Amino acid sequence: MKKHKRLFYILIIVYAVFLFVYITFNDIKFLKNGYHIIDNKKLEKHSIIVENKKIDYYKYQNFVIISENSTNLSLNDFKEFIMNFDNIIIAEFSDFGFLFDKYKIYLNNSELRKIRYAHYIKPKEMDKYNISQITQRFWRAFNERRINVFYIPSHKKRNEIIKSINNKLKNINKNIPPLFNTNRWLNYLTMSIISIYLLFLSPILSISYIVAYIFFTSWSYVFLAIVFSFIIWIKWKNKYFSIKNVFNLLLLTIIFGILIYGTGYTYLLVYKISVIRGVKLLLITLPITLFIVQLQNFKLNKKDIIFSSIVLISIFFYYILRSGNFGFATMFERNLRDMLEKLLIARPRFKELFSYIFIFSNPPTRFFKIFWNIGQSILFISVLDTFLHFQTPLYLGVLRTLNAFVISLFLYKMLKKILFKRKNSNN
Repeated sequence: MKKHKRLFYILIIVYAVFLFVYITFNDIKFLKNGYHIIDNKKLEKHSIIVENKKIDYYKYQNFVIISENSTNLSLNDFKEFIMNFDNIIIAEFSDFGFLFDKYKIYLNNSELRKIRYAHYIKPKEMDKYNISQITQRFWRAFNERRINVFYIPSHKKRNEIIKSINNKLKNINKNIPPLFNTNRWLNYLTMSIISIYLLFLSPILSISYIVAYIFFTSWSYVFLAIVFSFIIWIKWKNKYFSIKNVFNLLLLTIIFGILIYGTGYTYLLVYKISVIRGVKLLLITLPITLFIVQLQNFKLNKKDIIFSSIVLISIFFYYILRSGNFGFATMFERNLRDMLEKLLIARPRFKELFSYIFIFSNPPTRFFKIFWNIGQSILFISVLDTFLHFQTPLYLGVLRTLNAFVISLFLYKMLKKILFKRKNSNN
C-alpha cells in the first residue's frame, strides 16, 4: 500500500509539471497574438430601447461596447441588452464595469460567454498618474489578467500613452485578437486526481470535494484550498525549522496551487468573466482555527485575552482589507509595486514577505507563539490564494511565489550575517 501511495504521489508531481507546461504554452500563444488599442475615431455611437429605457453603446469591428457611464441599468435591463448582441465588450474599471462586477454572478454561462473585458482608464486617473504608471497598468492588464483590448478615452495624454504602451509591449494587433477556449477534460482529470489523493487521507474529504465540485463549483476551489492549507500546516508543524524544509513545503504548496488552478482553468474564470466564491474564507479559516486551538493550551487572565483579541482583530481587519479588490495603497506603494514588477516581472506579494518574518524567527515568549504560528500560516494561505486568481497566468503565480522566497531568504541571510558580526565584535 505504501509503495502504491508513493507512486501516486510521484504521479501527482509529474501531472503538476504537465499542467504547468501545458497552461504556460497556451499563455505564450495568447501573448503572441498581441493586444489591440481601440481607435476612438471608429467608435459608432448607437442606442437601443430596453423596457422603455435608452441604453447607449458603441459599435466597433464585430463588437458592441456599452457606454462606460451607463450606471442607470438594472440587472433586467442588462440581461435584455445581452439578448440583442453576441459579442459585448465591458470596459474594466469603468463606472459600468463596477456595476457589471455585481451583475455577472446572476448571469448564466451562455450570457457570460458573449462578454469580454477591455482595460479602461478614467480621464481623472489619467490626470492623476504619470505616463509610466499608466503604461504599467496596461502592461499588467495584458500580462497578468489576459486582457488584450485597451480602451483609452480622449485626453491630452492619450497619444503619449499609446506611444509608451507600444514601446513597452510592441506586438500591437490591428484587429481585436481572439480569446482561446479551454478544455474541460483538463478540469475533470485534475479533479479526479485530487479526489484520489484526498481518498488516501480521508474518504469523507474526497466525497465532500467531489460533491462540492459537481454541485457547488464556484465554492469548490476555496473549499479545496482550505483543505490543502490544513494539510500543509500539519506537515509544517511536524518538521523542525530549516531552509530546506521551508523550501520543500513551499514546493508542495505550489504543487497544490497548480492542481487547484487546473480544476478552475475554464474560459470564464481565465478571462475573469465569472467569479469564484468564498476567497475570504480561505484567508481566515486556518488562522482563526489556530488561534482558538492554541488559546486553549494557555491559562490566560482577562488582560491577556483582551490584548490578544485586539491584536488579532486589528491584524485581520488590515489583512482582509488589503486582500480585497477594493484595497487601498499609497502613491509610494504603487511606485514600489511598479518598480518590483519591472525588475522581477512577477511582483512578490507583500503578505508573503511579511509572513517570512515569522518563518525565519522565533517568538520572544511562549505566549507570542500564538501570533507567530498565525503569521507563519499566512505564507501558505497567501500562496494558495495566488493560484485562485485564475485570470493570472500560472507561470506568474509560480514566479511570484519563488521571488518572495528568494528575496526573504536573501534578507534573512544578510541580517543573520550582520548580527553574527556584531556579536563577535562585542565579544
